[in-house]
Amino acid sequence: MTPQRDDPGEQLLPRLRAWRRHNIHIGLSPRTSPFWSGLLYREPHGGVREYARLFDTALFRCDARYRTDPAPVSLMKEHAGEGFAWTLLVDDEQMVYRFPYGHPDRNRRGEVNPHFLDPRRIVESFVPVLSLLEPSVRVVMLKIGIIGRTEALDFDGFLRALLGCLDALPPAYRYAVENGTSRFVLPEYLECLRRRGVIHVPAPVGLHDAVRMPGAFGAGACVLRTACLAMEEEGEEWAAFRETVRFCLGEEKALYAYCTDGREAAFPGAPPEEGAGVRRLTRLLAGLDSELARRSPIRRKAA
Repeated sequence: MTPQRDDPGEQLLPRLRAWRRHNIHIGLSPRTSPFWSGLLYREPHGGVREYARLFDTALFRCDARYRTDPAPVSLMKEHAGEGFAWTLLVDDEQMVYRFPYGHPDRNRRGEVNPHFLDPRRIVESFVPVLSLLEPSVRVVMLKIGIIGRTEALDFDGFLRALLGCLDALPPAYRYAVENGTSRFVLPEYLECLRRRGVIHVPAPVGLHDAVRMPGAFGAGACVLRTACLAMEEEGEEWAAFRETVRFCLGEEKALYAYCTDGREAAFPGAPPEEGAGVRRLTRLLAGLDSELARRSPIRRKAA
């Protein structure tokens, strides 16, 4: 599809391409949210081919339906093209400590999950999808649900379960963990991840606190899911995102940053307007233009 002259995506594309040269990769999550519509997509549900015209990475949720119907996965890989980077998101039942009370199986509602962080079941959930997307998968991300304060599982028990899981996963892949229980994100936890080369993924909201935690970005790459675009412009979350980019540049770490539509943010009022996402992303990245200019090969040569 030929871009229109007033397409805001065309204003965004040069910045995205420039950041890719510095190993900073930015995507959207979920890809088809109304937050991006009207500006990024001209098709009702936003095709992968159109998305990949601007972005070079995306989160892919390992849904159980792809085990029996792999055709959509292969088609998405084809439409994304070569050089596209996928992060596999694993957030199925093995990631929750207690089944929700709305679980479709009445016998499981409110019960403790006996297969919490079971590595065998986790592998079964992502390997079929991974095999279809290889060699384009960069990270396998485990998104662990919140563990309530009244649960019997304490920090030590959680850490033992998590490390037992990580140590049993196939070593050929790079892993990341988003831990939904903030009180368990302690220095000991971060150090255990760092020693295993596992990436710590901060919560989508509260990045300004996470970036100041020692050891928060200790592995060889960084992964973010951030709701900053749905929050106050030029506020703390915007500043924290830019600080993370500068950190990754200084440490020469790859960054895979996925901007969410804010569903996980606590809005003080109504959610941001439909179609606002790309305009906000353009302004967010514009605040880093000086960093790009400073790293310009022309400027370095002149110096």
